[in-house]
Amino acid sequence: MRTSRVLQGSLYSDMAINLDDRSVVTELDPKGMLGLTEGFPKQCRQALEIANEVKLPLHERRPGVVIATGMGGSAAGGDFVKALFDRESSVPLVVNRDYGLPAYIGVGDIVFCASYSGNTEETLAAYADAKKAGSKIIAVTSGGKLKEQAVADGYTVYTVPAGQPPAPRSDLC
Repeated sequence: MRTSRVLQGSLYSDMAINLDDRSVVTELDPKGMLGLTEGFPKQCRQALEIANEVKLPLHERRPGVVIATGMGGSAAGGDFVKALFDRESSVPLVVNRDYGLPAYIGVGDIVFCASYSGNTEETLAAYADAKKAGSKIIAVTSGGKLKEQAVADGYTVYTVPAGQPPAPRSDLC
């Protein structure tokens, strides 16, 4: 039996907690993160299905850099893809977690703007920078202002399923 002590001062501070008892874990998990973690393989399969359905636009020339911009879980997907780029690509991928993009971003570079809600202000600001620089933008979102702007501007949009509580911290976008 695995046991743990919860932080001093909590309801459970003076008793051992049986982490093998699902009802105890569920009681201590009001946001349902255990279920979301158990559902992660299904979410990965869904992501692959979505990715296989979307056709990326052809680019006239090879980009100098690819940027993945987002915050929190939305940037974590960029970290994952960066590891693949570092191993397999001759084009660098940079993960950006900021309001603006690096000054070297320009025409022909590719910028993935990821925001689960579509309303993350840092990602929207980076989107504006990418648009101003003439970069190719690909939006990854469940909706919000990012989807509205990207559709209106004619960019490619990957729409991920909405309603993942407690969004967005449980999604790898």
